[in-house]
Amino acid sequence: MKPVTSIVLSIMFVLMLATTSTRAEGDRELGVRIVAATMFKIALVFVVAQNAVLLLEAIASIATSITNTANSVDVGTGGGDAALMGDAMRDDLDDLGNMEKFGMIVILFLPWVVQKIAAVIAIVLVFIRFLQMYMLTAFASLPLAFLGHDDTKSIGIGYLKGFASVAFTGVIIVVAVKMYQALLGGWLGNIGSYDGDMVGFIFGNFGQFFVAPIVLIFLLFGANGLAKKVIGEG
Repeated sequence: MKPVTSIVLSIMFVLMLATTSTRAEGDRELGVRIVAATMFKIALVFVVAQNAVLLLEAIASIATSITNTANSVDVGTGGGDAALMGDAMRDDLDDLGNMEKFGMIVILFLPWVVQKIAAVIAIVLVFIRFLQMYMLTAFASLPLAFLGHDDTKSIGIGYLKGFASVAFTGVIIVVAVKMYQALLGGWLGNIGSYDGDMVGFIFGNFGQFFVAPIVLIFLLFGANGLAKKVIGEG
């Protein structure tokens, strides 16, 4: 994109100098000031366009730093020293007949599928985010070249906001996963209420098996919208 960017910059600089010459007519001192300010602006736009990738890397580094910080937060993983759900129910499950075991499998299969779908969605969205950042970086110099003119600077600003929203989508995804862990961990902390009635416990808490993965799915699909609101784009 650099050859195209060079052409666009040339046109932009000519327009800027033409506008400056019109404003400077009739006042030599004012004209010198305006031309100097315009030349400084031209040099600044040229440096920004030339180092567009570095600017995007700085935005990505900020998002990565926040992501690493959020990922290092310990939200708990469940019931602490309490027995895991499967271990607590193992003896009662072994006492069930084959048909009853099959019934338990059927009941728990759908929540398990929802949880797996949520995990796949999270992985897919992460890959999409990296691909979007890669493609946006490939065109970095061209949108930033439009920052030089008042009539077109909204293009460059919109591009920077768009890249920042994609970068911060990863932050929202990590926060969503952490919320999922916290929600699931809080629910698993109630495993102590299991009193040996496995069928009653399963049916009594059946809806809760769906809560955490469904919340995660909604948060993942809304990650891009939330990132745009954080950046101020949406």
